[in-house]
Amino acid sequence: MTSFVDKDGETCNLLKLEELRPTHENDPNILLQTIVAGQSEIEHYAIMTVYQCPNCTHEKIYEYPQDFKDWRDMPQKYRCDRCNLDCFQKQVTKDQLRKVLMTEQGETNPIHLTGFIYGDNITKIQPGTKLNLRGLLRSRKKTPKDLTYHRFFDISKYTLTDDKPIIPTEEEIQQFKDLDKTEVIKSFAPHIRNMYLIKEGLLLTCLGGVQTDTARGDINTLLLGDPGLAKTQLLKFVTKIVKKSDYVSGKSASGAGLFGGVDNLSDGTRIGKPGSVTLCNGGVAALDEIEKMNETDRTYCHEIMESQQFSLRKIGIDITWEVKVSIIAAGNPKKSRWNPELSINENINLPDSLLSRFGLVFLVRDIPSMDDDLAIAKHIMKVRRGEVTTALDMEQMMKFVNYAKTLSPVIPNDVDDVLTKWWSELRQVKQKDESLSVDIRTYEDLCRLTQAYTRLDLEELSTKDHASRAIKMLNDSLQTLGMSTPGERNTSMIEHMDKPTYIRFVFTNPVTHAQAVSKLMERNMWFSTEEKAEAEIDKLLHKTNSLLESGGKYIWVN
Repeated sequence: MTSFVDKDGETCNLLKLEELRPTHENDPNILLQTIVAGQSEIEHYAIMTVYQCPNCTHEKIYEYPQDFKDWRDMPQKYRCDRCNLDCFQKQVTKDQLRKVLMTEQGETNPIHLTGFIYGDNITKIQPGTKLNLRGLLRSRKKTPKDLTYHRFFDISKYTLTDDKPIIPTEEEIQQFKDLDKTEVIKSFAPHIRNMYLIKEGLLLTCLGGVQTDTARGDINTLLLGDPGLAKTQLLKFVTKIVKKSDYVSGKSASGAGLFGGVDNLSDGTRIGKPGSVTLCNGGVAALDEIEKMNETDRTYCHEIMESQQFSLRKIGIDITWEVKVSIIAAGNPKKSRWNPELSINENINLPDSLLSRFGLVFLVRDIPSMDDDLAIAKHIMKVRRGEVTTALDMEQMMKFVNYAKTLSPVIPNDVDDVLTKWWSELRQVKQKDESLSVDIRTYEDLCRLTQAYTRLDLEELSTKDHASRAIKMLNDSLQTLGMSTPGERNTSMIEHMDKPTYIRFVFTNPVTHAQAVSKLMERNMWFSTEEKAEAEIDKLLHKTNSLLESGGKYIWVN
């Protein structure tokens, strides 16, 4: 037990749920720090009852005690003192209450406690809310014959204690603005070697677009491919730099655990209990092994990813929760390894209706290479020795993301024209293709990616450059799947290019470091590993001076 002074200057005893004992009943100085894990429907209770004798019309008034004495002691019946007859309830004045299920965050074996909250406050507390609670611990028998008592907590007042995002100082903000944004991408999951394209895509997902009344800002991203390629580690890193996030495996979680279900309080009251994804409202939910989720459970993702809400309709429960969350999912092929001769649907057990809701889809494949395998092994050893350094550490990455998300970039008309033209061209290409569908969601994702790139640059007005980078990112993600995209040079021309010509072709237009590495590795006869591609970029930049770097992008100048 720890002494604590609340915001009103009152001294109270801070207790954990496991420390509550029968001796603490009716102690007004108890303070609990909890998180709301579920809530019931709204109920009513009597705060004043007027009884009247049917014979002498004598009236007796029972009022809700002002000193917060238990209102459950109010008699259900009253016998007239004069006539000794049962009186009837002439008038009943009611107020409203809601029962909430409280627990503590971060506990291995969490203890739950039922709380009663009253009046207008019942609509202000939502599942996932962190609270400092003052009130009275009580216990009651469910029935007179019971030998045990169930305990509950009457909440007299509360304060919200949701952790505020860690915002950088003015000096740190200026450092972020001066920093090459390539270094920010390299600071994302540095314990994983390379994979810069995917890291860039995941960072954009964390930043997202601007949320409005008519359009969502969340970007949903899917990682597909062979097992053992650090997809899980990437998902877990996201949860470390984004506030209100959680990692869940689709293999071991049920629909109720992921999204929400019905539970019973100690007194038998049915409550709506949100799942892990629902509690990530305002953050990111990382779903691993999504292909192993129950088909019915996966359909719950549709509503969340599109309308940003989850509706729970069960007997006695009718609740809709707001779920403004970015879904980052990972999935493995049906037969352990990705077969490039099969379509996406043939490789992985996911319906088109779900795939179309992901703005970015990346395919990662395990292609054996002695040089690459040795490089990965060396990188792992460097990580173990603490020899891998980055421009931003974990806390700084969190600050960068938190600050960037406070910006509200605007897309002007000339930038929107660029996005519209490319999207329309992609639609025409897709009519001849049998892979992922391209519809209005794709255009909306382009807008979100453009705003995310604007946030990455810590700016508030999107430019054509941001639009081009968004198009390039979507292009590159589609190309990992082997999907045709507009604006590509004729394949036969590329195949007949020699090495110097192809290198110049890659840098004809401004490209980021991750995009350049990805493009160079398409010609694996020359650049079979990411290290070889990076070495070529370093040579062109510092030795031959063939490249110019500006704003984190490279272009051919020699």
